[in-house]
Amino acid sequence: MKKWRSAFIVLLAVNIVAFIGFLFFITIPDVDYISYEAEERASVEGNTVTVRTSKADFEGIANTYIQDAMEDQPIPLRLSVDDDVSLSTELQVFSMALPILLKFEPHVQEDGNLLLEQKSVNVGLLDIPPESALKLLRDSVALPEFMEVNPGAEEILLRLTDISLDDGISVRAESFNLEEDDIRLRVTITQ
Repeated sequence: MKKWRSAFIVLLAVNIVAFIGFLFFITIPDVDYISYEAEERASVEGNTVTVRTSKADFEGIANTYIQDAMEDQPIPLRLSVDDDVSLSTELQVFSMALPILLKFEPHVQEDGNLLLEQKSVNVGLLDIPPESALKLLRDSVALPEFMEVNPGAEEILLRLTDISLDDGISVRAESFNLEEDDIRLRVTITQ
C-alpha cells in the first residue's frame, strides 16, 4: 500500500510542477513581443493644423511612404482604403506568385497612431488562419519601421508618429471615419 501512496504523491508532485511550468511559459512574453498599447508621449509643441483628407488621398500618401521605406525590397506591398483598410502583397512560393489580401478595421490610438485590427485574410484560394497570415507577412517581408505586426492579437500598428518627414514636421491621426470619407490628421511644425 505504501508503494501506491508514494507513487501517487510523486505523480501528483510531477503534475503540479508541470502545471506551474506550463503557466510560467504561457505568461512570459516571447523575446520578440512588443506591447501595442498606446504609448504616453509628450505633446508636440509647435504650430498645428488639422488636415481633413479623403480615403483616396490618404491611400496615395500612405503608399508613397511605404514605397519610399521599401525601395530596395522585391516584394510589393500596397495599402488601399475603401470600406476598410486593406494590405495586399505577393509572395513567391516554389516559383509561383501567392497573392495575399489582408483586410483591417482602423482605430485611432490616443497617441495619434493607427491600429489596424484584422477582419479577414485571403491567401490565393487557401484558407489559413489570420494569425498565420500575419506571421507570414511579418517574417517574409521587411516591412517599414513604422509598421509593427502583432500576429497573436491579429493587429498591425501604423506608427504615424514615427514616419520620418522633413525636419520639424510630425503627423498624428485624429479621426478615421471611413463611412463618411473623413480622415483627419494633425500636422505639427516645430521650429
